[in-house]
Amino acid sequence: MRIISKFFFYLSISLLTISCSINIPSEVEIEYSSLTETIDYNYDVKPILSDRCYQCHGPDEKTRKAGLRLDIEEIAFSKLQSGNQAFSSGSTYGSEVAHRILSSDPDEIMPTPESNLSLSNKEKAIILKWIEQGAIWKEHWSFIPVKDPELPIFKKDNKKIKNAIDNFVYDKLIRKDLSFSEIATKEKLIRRVYFDLTGLPPSIKEINTFIADNDPDAYSKIVDKLLNSDENAERLTMDWLDLSRYADSHGLHADGLRIMWPWRDWVIKAFKNNMSYDEFVSVQLSGDLRENATKEDRIATAFSRNSPMTAEGGVIDEEWRLNYVFDRTETVGTAFLGLTMMCAKCHDHKFDPISQKDYYQLSGFFNQIRELGMTGDDGDFGPLMLLPDVSQEKKISDLDERIALKKTQLKLTKEELDEFYNYSNSLSNSKVTKSIKKSIIQKASLENIKPFKKKLASFTIVQGTFDRSSNFIIDDDNEILCNVAPKIEKGIDGNAFKLGTGTDAILLEAVPNFEWTDSFSASIWINTEKRKKGFGQTIMGTTGGKNNFWRGWDLYLDDQNFINFRLVSALPGNLIHVKSKDSILKNNWTHLSFSYDGLGKANGANLFVNGSKIKNQVLIDNLYKTIKPVSSSGIKLEKRELKIGVSNDGSSGDNKIFKGLVDDIVVYNRALTDYEIGHIYNQYNVKEKLNLNDVQLKNHLINRDNKITKLNSQIQSLKQKKLNEVSDVIELMIMEDMDTKRKNFLYDRGLYTMPSYEVSTDVPSKLPRMSEDLPKNRIGLSKWLFDKKNPLTSRVAVNRYWQMIFGRGIVNTPGDFGVQGSLPSHPELLDFLANYLIENNWDIKNLIRLMVNSHTYMQSSIPNKKYTEIDPDNIFLSRSNSYRLPAEMIRDNALSASGLIVKNVGGESVKPYQPKGLWREKSNFSIKLMNYKESSGDSLYRRSMYTFIRRTSPPPSMSVFDAPNREVCTIKREITNTPLQALVLLNDPQFFEASRILAERMQKEAPDSIDESISYGFKLCTSRNPKEKELTILKELYFQQLDKFKKNPKLAYEIFKSGEKPRDRSLNRYKTAALSMVANTLLNHDEAYMKR
Repeated sequence: MRIISKFFFYLSISLLTISCSINIPSEVEIEYSSLTETIDYNYDVKPILSDRCYQCHGPDEKTRKAGLRLDIEEIAFSKLQSGNQAFSSGSTYGSEVAHRILSSDPDEIMPTPESNLSLSNKEKAIILKWIEQGAIWKEHWSFIPVKDPELPIFKKDNKKIKNAIDNFVYDKLIRKDLSFSEIATKEKLIRRVYFDLTGLPPSIKEINTFIADNDPDAYSKIVDKLLNSDENAERLTMDWLDLSRYADSHGLHADGLRIMWPWRDWVIKAFKNNMSYDEFVSVQLSGDLRENATKEDRIATAFSRNSPMTAEGGVIDEEWRLNYVFDRTETVGTAFLGLTMMCAKCHDHKFDPISQKDYYQLSGFFNQIRELGMTGDDGDFGPLMLLPDVSQEKKISDLDERIALKKTQLKLTKEELDEFYNYSNSLSNSKVTKSIKKSIIQKASLENIKPFKKKLASFTIVQGTFDRSSNFIIDDDNEILCNVAPKIEKGIDGNAFKLGTGTDAILLEAVPNFEWTDSFSASIWINTEKRKKGFGQTIMGTTGGKNNFWRGWDLYLDDQNFINFRLVSALPGNLIHVKSKDSILKNNWTHLSFSYDGLGKANGANLFVNGSKIKNQVLIDNLYKTIKPVSSSGIKLEKRELKIGVSNDGSSGDNKIFKGLVDDIVVYNRALTDYEIGHIYNQYNVKEKLNLNDVQLKNHLINRDNKITKLNSQIQSLKQKKLNEVSDVIELMIMEDMDTKRKNFLYDRGLYTMPSYEVSTDVPSKLPRMSEDLPKNRIGLSKWLFDKKNPLTSRVAVNRYWQMIFGRGIVNTPGDFGVQGSLPSHPELLDFLANYLIENNWDIKNLIRLMVNSHTYMQSSIPNKKYTEIDPDNIFLSRSNSYRLPAEMIRDNALSASGLIVKNVGGESVKPYQPKGLWREKSNFSIKLMNYKESSGDSLYRRSMYTFIRRTSPPPSMSVFDAPNREVCTIKREITNTPLQALVLLNDPQFFEASRILAERMQKEAPDSIDESISYGFKLCTSRNPKEKELTILKELYFQQLDKFKKNPKLAYEIFKSGEKPRDRSLNRYKTAALSMVANTLLNHDEAYMKR
């Protein structure tokens, strides 16, 4: 038989050689003989081409050589400039690739020697045989539409097949000469399914009940119960937090505090309610854009605000804003498409059919958010939404009703007075002048200059000290104090100061820090010499820097000399911002004024030029929190002087420095009327006086009427009460598109300074097109993701949940379904599950139910020697996989076994035990996260998924067990094995405290004998009873430790010092100490942290 086989082998090789006239080395011939009957392009050939050839002959145009592409069928089979073809169907002789890979000539061989790449003899044989078999080309497997494959049918009835999953798995097993293992023991099975579905172990009662229950449906009933539990929602959320890069800090430079836990609570709630996966993802990507978007819709969009953010001084705002856009783009690529989009940011993808243009078209969906690139060290930055609790919401609602009622009264009163003043319009100029003078807080005429002999006081804001010695301080007596003589020129009314160095600001000390519920006005004469693109000019204001949320108010000129007035609580969204529709001239004296009525809306902010009210445009009208300056620690500053000529925000270089002359600065304690501001202007020596008409006079009389001022005062008072309520309401960072769209560019090499050309907003060109009726925004993107024509979304989703349940995805690179990613081990099963998910309305719990009810899942994890030799990595699932539990579950198992665990659902993140000083070591800037403040009470024992995640210093006991720091979208955690892991389980305060409390539990709940106590503890930790040998070893340990503690009582007290939970003094201290050491050993037993 062997002789005949040998004969046919050499005959086939001879015929191949004759037909092709190509010399095949003997070593390649040998490999050729051992190949499978049919060579598949996707599974056999394409991995070789992508790994060894695409670097020079792939999708990236910039690295492509000889104009040859081996990733596109038409080009790979077309004639080259030389007249040859890379591939010729059925002919190795006519295929240039065949000649090149077999050549020994360094100038001819491919891959070239310089590439440091080479083909093995087997790989050469695969390519030759594929060509000989017709070189049948296939689309990359993941881009082929999802099909519903036929269910494999077997001649013999196999009782181990429980559902369709088993059909597909068993079909693959028998092809590999493998078979299923028996079902795991009940103890193993219930522990496995509890951890997989809830992340927690079963209780002893639940274990015993299941073991005693002979109902054939007992297991499936447990599955149904667990899938409907809060714990299951938390378990599903745990994985989603990795994918979503959720953290409680910003990461990067300052790594300051952010509040994102309300979004985490939304995720838990969504999973608990079994929200369909298409709805779950869509609302997170685009909930804010929905018609009549609800509060819950908007909370969901915080998914896209989980990006790390920088607060580093000096960074370019636009550069980092784009980085946040790119982060969202790459997260969508990894999480939902299974594509490595990041590889196309700087150039065309070198392996997958994703162009650089595709990358930036996809990023366009996330490029319309009003957000900042540089944020503050601590706090949340817009877009934001308020999240009042029930009590706060009621108080705010009540105040809104009272405010609305007062506004109605104000409107009716104004209508009455409008009739009255039709018959009584008269007012003397002297009376107006007197009324205006009464309203002046501070007037700086810049005349009374006094040298200040000693250095002016400095003040400190957190990190640095700022010297004011070159400023001009105007005190309460309106005297100008200075160390450096100001530059004086002739002004409109006496002296004018020339400003422009950035250190020569004028500070008005008598002006208080206004709240937005205060009405106030100001006027100033300016003559600017500056108009420079990209550089604004601060005229006056109190707005601070990034660590103060830019809080305060300001009047400034932008780079085109348009007038801007702002009341800022926090940029970029919590403010009022109005802007003039016309710019002012440079090198020309102009009288600027504004008035603000203290009612918190943009229509109460008016701008005036040379005494006349001008038309302005409202850029933002969304002010709801305080504008009073705060320090970066959150403590309100009692005073920040009104600064003239320079911004307080720490802008660098020439930006926001006023260049020119200023004169006669006046601040008023109320909103001046149009008539009054016109009157002020007319008091100056100007060529053309304003003609103040009867309409202006009438409006002045109405607005200054006692009834109106009283009602305005009442509304302001109510708004102040509302502001006080709102100030304690937490905010959440959400998504919100701007009204005016940004242009979308392709950036050369990914550099923000190098926009190459404008691109549209669109999905990757290789994938199905968006329907023409879909909007090119995040709503459209969401709908496109879940279009049945999209081949990726459903496959990527089911693969990720398969990985969660089985420990390894059908595609072992869950974030890379591209050419360089792993091939699916069970492609038909993957498509079956993807189609199943779609046809069952994207029901994730139903999908998981199918998985865990399969024999594939329920089988034992005990290896079969024969099968292990065939399939050492258990890729084909002849047994259940065994692997270490995730970090959170290891800690939660210890908390559960000891009884310490607190199962409250949702709420703020908590801070369990960790070594002292780690945060201090990492933090140079964040005030709120400078020091780690350990939680206390129940918060110490919450589930680990609620642990506070600081990106630059994540919880060390979780990091040791490979929990990510959440800086990027993580689909698959690494699994490492290090000595540190054993040290954590032995010595970490949480585990040692759990051991001590577990020892007490062993005595209280199994008090009859030491055998019973130890066996009970063993079962709490591993979900099974100990074997006789295990019990004997543990008893020996117990008696050794008992003897040691009796001989040295101080050691026992050392045991009791671990953790916050006090020891039960009713129990024998020596026994408790000895059992603590036994319990510590049990928590180190591999079955306490391994999934079997």
